[in-house]
Amino acid sequence: MNQKKFVHVCLTPALIDQFDVSDAIVVVIDILRATTTMSVAFDNGAELIVPVEKIDQATSFRDKGYLVGGERAGVKVEGFDLGNSPFAYNRETVEGKRIAMTTTNGTRAIKAAQERNAKEIVTGSFCNISLLTKWLIDQNEHVCLLCAGWRDNVTLEDSIFAGALSRRLRHHFRRFQDTALVAETLFQAANIRKKYFFRHSSHFHRLVHLNLQEEVKYAMRRDTHNVLPLMIGNELRDISHVEGDYRIYKDSVLALQEKEAIA
Repeated sequence: MNQKKFVHVCLTPALIDQFDVSDAIVVVIDILRATTTMSVAFDNGAELIVPVEKIDQATSFRDKGYLVGGERAGVKVEGFDLGNSPFAYNRETVEGKRIAMTTTNGTRAIKAAQERNAKEIVTGSFCNISLLTKWLIDQNEHVCLLCAGWRDNVTLEDSIFAGALSRRLRHHFRRFQDTALVAETLFQAANIRKKYFFRHSSHFHRLVHLNLQEEVKYAMRRDTHNVLPLMIGNELRDISHVEGDYRIYKDSVLALQEKEAIA
């Protein structure tokens, strides 16, 4: 295996211009709660998720038969079918459905990676960390772990996850910047007292204020949803079920998107 591939950690989308991601797989991380919720939705049978930045963009998909989900400042957007709670995206609600989603930080981070022409974009959280790790190792491509943060500020929970993932990848990649070492060091400290660290994070306090602490506990659980959401065109699709080269599946989805755009 080529040992010259890098793993970088970008602690906030405000810093992504410092990274050349055109030849890298970008892992978007928004533990509380977008990337956790997306994994839950796919594990419960959602067909696809279209992440968008703005509320009106999400609403425009309703006429196409999509469910519309999302939040602002942790609160479900008025008039939306769903918020950003993993508990809301149950099988009865989302199975076989297409979903348009907008969140304060997570979908914005995805768009930031798209705008900088990332080679691939996947989403990561504790609930799919092992499957994600294996897939990244198998691809043997440069990796950039992009933390969504909170309105361009660094957050503990995303940085801790980036450190956990970076540590798992360390023996398979050679080039690490200081941000990866910072995230790994934080993870090592937090792994001993994870609940303490999470409960002292600023975003935890925002969610507690909204009586959403059970969602924080849920987001800390590992390997509960073995899915792998990949951006294909403007859609997230779960590729965990794809056998062989995922790029063949990707090409078929892109062809379908083109056909639907023409129709």
